[in-house]
Amino acid sequence: MRRYLIPFGLACVAFGCSTNQQIVPSAASADELVISNVVIVSPDRPDPSGQVDVLVRDGRIARIGHSISRHASRSAIKIDGAGRYLTPGLIDGHTHLSEIPGMTFQHEQTYPEVARAAHEQIPRSYLYHGFTTVIDLNARPDVIAEWNRRPLRPQAYFCGAAPVVDGYPMSWMPKPARYSIMPYFLYDPAREAAFPDGFDPAEHSPAAIVEKIRADGAICVKTHFERGFGGRGDLPVPSVELIRALVSEAHASEMPVLMHANSQSAQKFGVNVGVDAFAHGMWTWDDRAATEPGPGVIALLDAVIEHNIATQPTVQVLYGERDLHDPDYLSRSALRDVLPQSLLDWYSTEDGQWWRTRMAAIPFIKELIDEGRWQMVDAEPIARVTAAVNYLAQNKGALLFGSDTPSDPTFANPPGLNGRQEIDNWIAAGVTPAALFYAATIGNAEFFGLQDEIGAVETGKRADLLLMRENPVESVTAYDTIDIVIVAGKAVQRSDLSALNAEKETE
Repeated sequence: MRRYLIPFGLACVAFGCSTNQQIVPSAASADELVISNVVIVSPDRPDPSGQVDVLVRDGRIARIGHSISRHASRSAIKIDGAGRYLTPGLIDGHTHLSEIPGMTFQHEQTYPEVARAAHEQIPRSYLYHGFTTVIDLNARPDVIAEWNRRPLRPQAYFCGAAPVVDGYPMSWMPKPARYSIMPYFLYDPAREAAFPDGFDPAEHSPAAIVEKIRADGAICVKTHFERGFGGRGDLPVPSVELIRALVSEAHASEMPVLMHANSQSAQKFGVNVGVDAFAHGMWTWDDRAATEPGPGVIALLDAVIEHNIATQPTVQVLYGERDLHDPDYLSRSALRDVLPQSLLDWYSTEDGQWWRTRMAAIPFIKELIDEGRWQMVDAEPIARVTAAVNYLAQNKGALLFGSDTPSDPTFANPPGLNGRQEIDNWIAAGVTPAALFYAATIGNAEFFGLQDEIGAVETGKRADLLLMRENPVESVTAYDTIDIVIVAGKAVQRSDLSALNAEKETE
């Protein structure tokens, strides 16, 4: 039986009660919403505001001022924000929305009810941790349209992914399905013989691909430089000329270009071709024994800063590989808020452990596990990327917030929670709470060209907002004190977004 009303006592705690305030339905929506007596913390303001009222009308911020609540319509939903902070919703700039962490397409077909519950919860899990906007860096318009038809979810946008033909990540996918799964692949004249039959090379030139990506509604372009990992280093990579042409065409269409580049060699390539952002931090260095930046790494980071190339650190990608081998991982209480119990139960099965089993067979990982030192899995890459992010943070390098959820077949990249853990990784790397808040709000909005819509608490912008009990500019523990998530003007009590509550509602 589904619950439609918040119990009276809980409503008073979450929304505040007075003689002129309503008991607010869960996921409440109305033409007008008034948040009164609240302090605004927004990246466009040098300091928190005094206590003000905020009027939301038709999903947008209509007015910010004083005594607004006195003049609101009788049907307006009213929230007393006294003692709390109102911030813009967070933007996760690196997601993969069609994927369930730890599940392949075949698994979804074999366990349809588990997959259905996961797909229903994933949008709520992003909202639970304050992410009201998500950007998929490898999607098609049909995937994004389906996501945005959901009644309660973050607003989704996407990049068109333009890898060189048969390069990463197409190389993971079987032929010929890969050519429809990733339709924006690039023709490389240097590998003409490798181009698949039935496709016109002219339709896969940088100009043609960028035009198709733009026409399909993408807001950015993503490409890749990856020779391989896990013992493989022979994947095809694009030429300098090919990606320079891609960047030129994308910029002519006013779209930024991100590059999958997690190694020193890949980021050198990215600087050379002029991309706008790296979709990962630099966790693979030419000197594989080093964990402190030497002259070569520092020179490259300086070049990244000089060329104003932004970095999405995505440190949690590496922890997602490490945490697979934590014998107590699936008992972590935070997972129960973001993953349905049926999915958690499946992760404990032989099928659900498939990726862990495969990783555990790699000799050096097996040795660490056998010695009870699973915490050392990816320890060196974590140290390297943390040091690189620290250098960027200390030297005014541009940082963009993104979680890469899920980064690979690991089940240890849970939606929403993965981003919350990435927040802690930034702080551990020396990023200040204020810099992180900026990067996850207006910084992302400006990079992706969404600054007129989101990223700040400002009149005219979409009402994607968070009401929390602490100031996120002062401490990131504020993100654990979210009371209410407002998405497109709809107020939702945070606890109602939990997978625990979703399961109760369907009992």
